[in-house]
Amino acid sequence: MKRGWITHGVNPGAFLRNALLAAAIVAMSANQVAAAPSDGTVTGSVLNKTNGGGSTAGTTVILVAFGRKEQAPLGQQTVQADGSGHYSFTNVDRDPNIVYLTVAKYQNVNYPSDQPFQLQDQPAAQADITVYDATTTDDSIQLESLNLLVMGADQGLVQCMEMGALLNNGDHTFVTANPQDQQLANAIKFALPKGALSVQMQTGFSDQDVIPSLSGIQVTSPIPPGRHQFAMSFQLPYSGSDVDVSLQIPYPTSSYSVYVPETGLKLQSTPLQSGGPTQLGGQTYSLYTAANVAKSTMIGGQLSGLGSTSGLAPNQLALISLGLVLFVIGGGVLLFGGRLRESHSTEGLNDDRADSERERLELVVRMAALDERFAAGEVDQAQYNAERERGKQRLRELMLAQQRIVARIEV
Repeated sequence: MKRGWITHGVNPGAFLRNALLAAAIVAMSANQVAAAPSDGTVTGSVLNKTNGGGSTAGTTVILVAFGRKEQAPLGQQTVQADGSGHYSFTNVDRDPNIVYLTVAKYQNVNYPSDQPFQLQDQPAAQADITVYDATTTDDSIQLESLNLLVMGADQGLVQCMEMGALLNNGDHTFVTANPQDQQLANAIKFALPKGALSVQMQTGFSDQDVIPSLSGIQVTSPIPPGRHQFAMSFQLPYSGSDVDVSLQIPYPTSSYSVYVPETGLKLQSTPLQSGGPTQLGGQTYSLYTAANVAKSTMIGGQLSGLGSTSGLAPNQLALISLGLVLFVIGGGVLLFGGRLRESHSTEGLNDDRADSERERLELVVRMAALDERFAAGEVDQAQYNAERERGKQRLRELMLAQQRIVARIEV
């Protein structure tokens, strides 16, 4: 089949809707060379990890080129896997500016290879791609953790975040059967308290995939096997001094927690148990928890003590959000860019990487808060542009530093 570079077709944004790949592209260092030969080869196999899954013969495989300088896709090539699932691209440009990623489109789901790569120092690269059969049954979906954070209240609105980790414990990718059916789409469900407003995904999934649900929202993104972290923000309107924060747990949940700031707010709930005070982002919270919550369990909750003085400034919200993000991810920091090999010789490097990632996460949250302040008219255009450019530059620096640390760990 004839191949050629094109700038249309499969949209790379469909499988790269977060900043992780862009960060990896920025982070990749490259030595300038006098010429960029086009003798590169990219090969690999499309591997179906579903037990008894279908053949990957004929699967469409796309080689996407991203420009480090341009920070954007430059084009793509397409081939079909052969009878054994093997694919090959030849005459690939070895320009040090270009970062590549291969993507297999299997049963209408895009599966990227594990890592982006470059070819300037090597004429060939192998990039195997793992795929799974699709299913519309959510029996293997559960929540490893679900956390509701009450950040504060002001002018009749309670500011909240909901975050945690969604697990697909099966060997099929969950897909939404009828996303056009909106509330009846049977997509991945996220429960919210009744009356929640201004729901916005902060990480994990794209807002473009969010549709309404009878008791919250649904996300139509495919969910491959494994762990998927998420965080969303929303508001709860209230009048008087209390508001209902009850919600119905959509999947079996290992742990459900509610964090209430100790600013005069109180939570009355069943069956949540008090876990005492805890610190997040420099703020003291009262923690309420429940373990091993069954699917469809209604967790009742009444938040009282609301008043006009319990609000928090945007910068405080950013820091508190960061604190819970770090906590929810598992008592530490989410390390992007590949799994670290643990050994005593790399402990110091792991600490350096954790510090770098902690600062990166804080910058991301601060920039999100900056966007909200700008949208609310609290920051003028010039200040917004200047602060955002400083933040983007620092993110680039952190990603470059983190890539160097990863290279040292993997030597």
